[in-house]
Amino acid sequence: MAAIGDSDQRTLADLRAKIDRIDEAMHRLLIERGTVIDALIGAKRTLGKRAPFRPQREAEMMRRLAARHRGSLPLATVEHLWREIISTFTFMQSPFRLIVDYGTDPAAMHDLARFAFGFSVELVAADGPADVVARVGASGADLGLIPRPSGRSESAWWRGLSAEGGPRLMALLPFIAPKGDIAATPAFVVSPALAEPSPPDLLVVAASGAADAARAARDVIVLADAGSGAKRELMLAVGPDTDSSALARLGLGDIAPIGGIARGIALDGRADLLRAAGSPA
Repeated sequence: MAAIGDSDQRTLADLRAKIDRIDEAMHRLLIERGTVIDALIGAKRTLGKRAPFRPQREAEMMRRLAARHRGSLPLATVEHLWREIISTFTFMQSPFRLIVDYGTDPAAMHDLARFAFGFSVELVAADGPADVVARVGASGADLGLIPRPSGRSESAWWRGLSAEGGPRLMALLPFIAPKGDIAATPAFVVSPALAEPSPPDLLVVAASGAADAARAARDVIVLADAGSGAKRELMLAVGPDTDSSALARLGLGDIAPIGGIARGIALDGRADLLRAAGSPA
């Protein structure tokens, strides 16, 4: 093995010094962001006790992050760092817990929870999806995380999201659908009433009817279904041009709004209603 000469040592020292300067600048910016959050907390005191989560703004931040990302650093790493920052500063504005239904794959749900919400937030285990909804509703401050079933759900727990002023579906994770297995478990985020709600990209509704008719429809995605036979309980994501009358023409009834989600990004390039095609540079 060749010995490292004086010139190589100087190059290494220069590069390490550059890394130190970058690290210091990043830390200064985080401190500056904290002072802005302090001012934001003061400005938001007039908004009352409602939850400070802003899913559409967070979605826009993730889209900008993905669009500008370059280099060898994995996009998933950058996304996690940003989500840690967002979650921590949100926690500073209004402390919250994450109520988690660990489902059939607790390890995967734990990984997703920490990837998306960081380490400042306490994770609390729940006894199934309905328990998550009940706890989020009772707290008025906490978020819930429920795995999206790969098959038929045991119950139409999402009907509990239709109560006026109660919890709503806020997001579908992962937002940036990865190519690998990093935090790839699909899950729903449930929130209490938001302080600053903004129109979502996709509405989410509960409905009863034939799942096949819903799956064949344009601008409709079946997120979950329960029951048996031709008439089932469905959770649907629908595009902005699809209203209750359009769903009724599909033979669907008992339609109730239960939330809304932002349209995510698919890194494999396969776009659908839930995610637009995208790829890291």
